[in-house]
Amino acid sequence: MTIRENDSEMEGFLTDASNLSGGYAERVYQPETEREVQEILAQCSRDRIPVTISGAGTGLAGGRIPFGGVVLSMGRMNRVIEIDEERGHAIVEAGVILQDFQTEVDSRGFLYPPDPTERGGQLGGNFSTNASGARTFKYGPTRSWVAGAHIVRSNGEMIGLARGACRADGYSLRIPAERESIQLTVPHYKMPATSKHAAGYFAAPDMDGLDLFIGSEGTLGVVTQIGLRLIPKPERLFSGIVFFDDEEKMLSFVEEARDRSRANRQREGSDLFDARALELIDPNALDFIRETYPTIPDAVAGGAIWFEQETTERSEDQLISAWAELIEQHTSLVNDSWFGLTESDQERMRKFRHAVPSSAYEYIAKHRVRKFGTDMAIPDNRFREMYRFYKDSLASSGLANLTWGHIGNSHLHVNILPSSEEEIPKAKQLYDLFVTEALKLGGTVSAEHGIGKIKRQYLRQMFGDKGIEEMRRVKQTLDPAGILGVGTMIGESIQNSK
Repeated sequence: MTIRENDSEMEGFLTDASNLSGGYAERVYQPETEREVQEILAQCSRDRIPVTISGAGTGLAGGRIPFGGVVLSMGRMNRVIEIDEERGHAIVEAGVILQDFQTEVDSRGFLYPPDPTERGGQLGGNFSTNASGARTFKYGPTRSWVAGAHIVRSNGEMIGLARGACRADGYSLRIPAERESIQLTVPHYKMPATSKHAAGYFAAPDMDGLDLFIGSEGTLGVVTQIGLRLIPKPERLFSGIVFFDDEEKMLSFVEEARDRSRANRQREGSDLFDARALELIDPNALDFIRETYPTIPDAVAGGAIWFEQETTERSEDQLISAWAELIEQHTSLVNDSWFGLTESDQERMRKFRHAVPSSAYEYIAKHRVRKFGTDMAIPDNRFREMYRFYKDSLASSGLANLTWGHIGNSHLHVNILPSSEEEIPKAKQLYDLFVTEALKLGGTVSAEHGIGKIKRQYLRQMFGDKGIEEMRRVKQTLDPAGILGVGTMIGESIQNSK
């Protein structure tokens, strides 16, 4: 284990991708074993020292940033312990980098479906935020692929959970631990009817106890090992960037592709029309990257949709024809759109999609202001209302903006880009308006980035004082010293929790 106490050595552990400033800590621990994690937490619990769990720093909600206490960095616990090819199962330590893991399983002919955009993140961070990405449209978020976990409580006690081995009886949940079982009451709030959700503790009657910890953002315990499910790597892949000359036709295309895909998942067979990704890039976002991609057509009033479809040698021609027919029904820009079958084609299209957020960060650096990026998801049957609300509100605001994201899951990242300090209050007001509308339509305040330290007010707005109090009681049961993730999610400081 390494312990860092020098300011210059700790500097890299005091920030993350949220750009939240002011982080500070007494020291940074870099353990290499579960036993060391247990010892650190037991000591901090006895001494009432706040502990902030640190992953790779790719988070956008500020959860990694400490405001006092110590940092527990998981980066040294980065072993892939086992890949069982016969069972399609892997055991990893929390500090394994997603990209490294995906490369390893790919070389063995497997796919780990979760694909958060930032592949430099750690699997423990993905677990802690229930991270998701483009392939979530078909395969679901991280939660769907977690088969088990080792979690260390704040008192140093180990909890080992396997999927299906610990279930609630209604809202009463008993969690097995090293010394004695832990009895708690699951929150009674209603979860949103969205296909992506990463806000607050997972809660449902008769729920699997493992799900309580997935998405808890390091506030209930420290995940040290994770069991993950794998599937055989798809034989082939067909993808495209489809440009639309009309917004209404673009929305209709997405709805038909989404509905057909979900309907086919209820049928037997793997050779069916079934998008694994449906991603939007709006006209403003296309303009941001037009200089880099001059072949983007001029008449793109509806934006672009990136899709991926898994195929086999037997089904490829049939599925390409099915997609071609659907595309031709909804846009006149078929000949201007891009399609690909090779790995190099796939990578080129992914880079195109990811060029959009990169362009936003370049804008921020140039103008030296912050951006306001939404992470709300809406039930599918209310998405058009939210989409129109976004568009009308942005148009009347006069603020620079661009939108991209996971339209197949009714989840968009609307980015408001104030060009000066004077525009920041207006951008903040607009963001708050979007949150209120999303909740009115039955949505979630965070679909994949989590709450962290910068969205706590929105979590309270979503679940109310009663829901926050229910979460607090769960946390007090599992973390009685109140040292984990101080200021994250429910926002209580260790001083106030005494």
